[in-house]
Amino acid sequence: MKSGYIPFILFIVDTLFGQISFSDTARGNLGTDIILDKRPLIILPNNYKEWIKDSSKYSNHHKISDKLLDIISEQATLLGRFRVIDRNLVDKVMKEQEFQLSGMVASNQVMKIGEFAAAKTALVVDMIYFGQKGVPKRDNIDDDDDDNNSGDNNQSFLSWFGKTLVKETIHHVKRRDTLAWENNINTEIRATVNIINIENGVSEHSFGLDASNTGGNRNQSFRKALEKISQQVRLKLKEIYAITSEVVDINGKFINIFSGKNLGLKKGALFEVASKSSIKYYKGRTLNLPGKTKGLIQLVEVGEDASRAIVLRKWGKIAPGQKAYELNGQPYTTDITLTYLKDNRNEIAGKIWFMPLSEFSASLNYHLGLIRDSRNDNNPYIGFGTDLDYRIFRTFGINSSISLTIPALISLRGDDDGHNVFSFFSDPSIDWNISFQINKKRDIVISMCYVFNHMHGPWQWRRDTGNNDDDGNSIMETEWGVWEDGMKPEFDLEGLYFSITTRRLRF
Repeated sequence: MKSGYIPFILFIVDTLFGQISFSDTARGNLGTDIILDKRPLIILPNNYKEWIKDSSKYSNHHKISDKLLDIISEQATLLGRFRVIDRNLVDKVMKEQEFQLSGMVASNQVMKIGEFAAAKTALVVDMIYFGQKGVPKRDNIDDDDDDNNSGDNNQSFLSWFGKTLVKETIHHVKRRDTLAWENNINTEIRATVNIINIENGVSEHSFGLDASNTGGNRNQSFRKALEKISQQVRLKLKEIYAITSEVVDINGKFINIFSGKNLGLKKGALFEVASKSSIKYYKGRTLNLPGKTKGLIQLVEVGEDASRAIVLRKWGKIAPGQKAYELNGQPYTTDITLTYLKDNRNEIAGKIWFMPLSEFSASLNYHLGLIRDSRNDNNPYIGFGTDLDYRIFRTFGINSSISLTIPALISLRGDDDGHNVFSFFSDPSIDWNISFQINKKRDIVISMCYVFNHMHGPWQWRRDTGNNDDDGNSIMETEWGVWEDGMKPEFDLEGLYFSITTRRLRF
């Protein structure tokens, strides 16, 4: 075989089966931003001295602050990428060093605390507001009597004044007596968290915590509010301390990277692969330029300190030594689908897919279109629905799946008496889909849809009776559509359809 064919063959193999690596490890040194070990972390309140000076004088506000510290410490530990310094050790260091904090943690004092506690990062929590109060579920004062008697000529001003006075008195008592609302407590918690680099004492980042809950007694409402705070803390910590790893080697469509259970990674975690950053000198300044993204990978096996991932999407050459950046949050996709069947149906549909990179996914759909009925009239329709999708196979740039589409639609038209009538219908289908990646975030999807059943309700319209209910609203009645030949319009929905979709992945 001529040597000139070898590059061409390698190109074909790379296109079909991914970048093949003939080396076991990447050459060169690991980047300084690669995270290999847990980060030592201390968590401090902003008024630390008051806490350790006299624990018997805790105010309720401080107890809530203490609960916040416990939640942040718990979430940081569960996340798996921090080594949280024991609070008892921090208390001991504070007492031994006799820091004078005067109610606020200063940067130089945080640096000292971190030095003695062998930590590199500190979270300083500042409790801003905590409050609980009972709120009314609804106004129990019935005003209907006043409304119904407003036209009674026998009602005197004195009678009206007496009723108003009684109502105001009841309202006043309710405002004072919060026990009447003890099972509908509103809890509000607000705090800020500053992230301080212990090596230089500089605040690198901050974020707010804000949660409220209404319902239940004080303990129940408080617990629900803390659950919301806990979710916020986990998302914020994961966002701020996202893991940076590195591609070790490549074997077909599989990639090995640093980091694993030692940093709390789990199967299904997503990473974006990018080339190494580059350094550029411009007018006496050193610029660190980010590398170009190459692909999206998902962990399929998680080891103690390394993991194996599969390539989900690739728009550049992936090679050992490139960086892998953890994605925050789950990507989602948006679709625009066009369905066309000559002389029968035309439709445009929009879909939002949740967890589209998983084996199972679901979507929320809207539908807008025209459908021809048995009278050869085009009927506009609109509606919503969902898709339940199962992935059959996935390879580089190509995905195939089978899905169940369940729409709920309403069609509009006029009957033979000129009434604007409507009818509900649905045509569930089994779809076979194949998607082709065209760039980093866009796909083209071709679907073959088989409508295996359909449901079509009666044509009807709403007639105003001319009467009003007690609230003054018009009373409406349902009437059936009028058809001169006695044959109502029907839809022939069952059969085979084809559609084309443009899809955008958002992450």
